[in-house]
Amino acid sequence: MSEFQDVRVVVTGAGRGLGRGIAETFARAGARVMLGARTLAPAEEAVAAIRAAGGVARAVECDVTRHADCTALIAATVEAYGGVDVLIHCAADIPHGGLGSVSDEKLETGLASIAKAAWWLLDAARPHMARAPGGGRFIAIGSVNGTVSVVPGMTAYGMAKAALLAFVRGAAIDVVGDGITVNAIQPGLIATDNARRVLGEEGLAAYGATVPAGRAGTPADIAHACLFFASPAAGYVTGASLVMDGGASLAPGSGGRGDILRDRLRAQVEG
Repeated sequence: MSEFQDVRVVVTGAGRGLGRGIAETFARAGARVMLGARTLAPAEEAVAAIRAAGGVARAVECDVTRHADCTALIAATVEAYGGVDVLIHCAADIPHGGLGSVSDEKLETGLASIAKAAWWLLDAARPHMARAPGGGRFIAIGSVNGTVSVVPGMTAYGMAKAALLAFVRGAAIDVVGDGITVNAIQPGLIATDNARRVLGEEGLAAYGATVPAGRAGTPADIAHACLFFASPAAGYVTGASLVMDGGASLAPGSGGRGDILRDRLRAQVEG
């Protein structure tokens, strides 16, 4: 039997892309998954696919920029599955632009969807995760942008992701006494459906050529890291962040024209 059999998992931003990939991976591992998504139709399609493959999943409409929606998502999971063991915050409303080119509304939406939502979600789930067999797990999907690297024209997004990482470090201490771990994953460019739509396979291949690992990341790469942080094997890991960018942030000056391409591509679809 899988170590995730019947584990109760919440994933935000789960209707598409990286969030959907994470949800599907946990469902295949035997978990009972609640998909939170701002647009319900794609999440319901993901639920149907999970169920068709023999998994257990439900979906709830959730705009994580709203405190009430975050609280309602946790309440719906408790009602459906009896509790929450693992919470993965993947949703992000990405504010594109640098200083002077982002409206107050977009700046607030970015901060709320990325950093404030993490606070609201963990706060709501904390009493339930404290009762999770083997301990609760909170995993935030951050970014290398704003933390280990800088992408021109993405200052607002990088700031929000940096705030998320600060939350992970502080909250890890806040809830360690409840048996809950809090960790982050910091991806580079991930080859999601949206990335393929924007860049095409040729564009993704061109980006991959600038990465030391030789390719863009995949949702499966990030999902497998989530499985580790959610597993008993990671019970002694908290307040940590795992950079997953194929080594791109280790060699930012090695690509010449490739660096320019990489920055342009990441500015469009990173996260």
